[in-house]
Amino acid sequence: MIVIIKPTLACNFRCKYCYLSSESKVATTMDLEFAKQVLLEVKEQNHSGQKLEILWHGGEPLLWGIENYRNIFDFINKEFADVRYAISMQTNLSLITDEYIDLFVKHNVSVGISLDGPQNINDSERVFQNGNGTFNSVISKLKLCREKGLNTGCIVVATRNHIGKMRELYDFMCDNIISFKMNPLFISGEAIKNKNELGLSIDEYVAMSMELFDLWFFDESNKINNSKFIDIASGLMTRKMSLCSFGENCQDHVVCISPTGEVLPCGRFCDSDLIRFSYGNLHTEHYSDILLRIKESNAYKRAEFIKKSNCSKCKYFEICHGGCLHDGYINSSTFESKTFMCSANKRIFAHIEKRLIEAGMISL
Repeated sequence: MIVIIKPTLACNFRCKYCYLSSESKVATTMDLEFAKQVLLEVKEQNHSGQKLEILWHGGEPLLWGIENYRNIFDFINKEFADVRYAISMQTNLSLITDEYIDLFVKHNVSVGISLDGPQNINDSERVFQNGNGTFNSVISKLKLCREKGLNTGCIVVATRNHIGKMRELYDFMCDNIISFKMNPLFISGEAIKNKNELGLSIDEYVAMSMELFDLWFFDESNKINNSKFIDIASGLMTRKMSLCSFGENCQDHVVCISPTGEVLPCGRFCDSDLIRFSYGNLHTEHYSDILLRIKESNAYKRAEFIKKSNCSKCKYFEICHGGCLHDGYINSSTFESKTFMCSANKRIFAHIEKRLIEAGMISL
């Protein structure tokens, strides 16, 4: 079970493609004692004994403050002693300090960052509130993390600025030993305003993904992982995927809690235009009562609709299941739609499958 907790939606960056609108990035922060109560209610519902993954997200989650994290991590360590759990955080890294790093190492916190490659690419789209590029700040903080033994994974958002630059991106990541995955840009939040500048066609994204996969797959000397490619390749071999966007029903194992206590289908639904899909608010209801309501929602029933649609006839249905719930909704304004990345995913799956067959890793 993945529990995404967003203690704040505020952010010191103003990335041009952010899935949250600027209007959503308010300074509201989650109360520490409320966060503790939420975690206890989540723990109470872990009847199956499955591993709980507690993901701190934002906005920029480090804006919640180090004292809050010291307190909450100690609380989790004490109250969850009899529970299998893992703590992770997705951060832009710019605010990290020695104290944060020591705290994360102490509590085995896995840290994910965002960086879009070399400075000329990154600083064209990932900027501070004043419009200045973020590259130098992130790279210096990444170096600090490594010096103190904190490893990080990385997300790259593919935009028009990456067209024709897959080799440059790949070489940069290899030279700096940054394991990463490349996600498509989805048109939500701030990205709506900048889709003409940054948006990609399906053909462009597919071509970039295929080129990047081949660079990585055929590079016998590389020292980095690409978690998305690994998961797709594994899925093609085992017919099982771990990425939430390809799960049979993400609503069975993902939930997001906003700074104001709203329980949402996932973190992408925190934008002001989508907050109406809240399952309930933990300030007024118990988590157990809200869970009962989830299975009656259209978001939950989407999986059954997709299963009964033409998607079920696709050779990749077992590893895709119609793709991301959010992607489907923003494409059609209905939960009955498959992802807008359907045609792209099928072509990328087929390309990776071909390479695995050629390598003798799977048979026809």
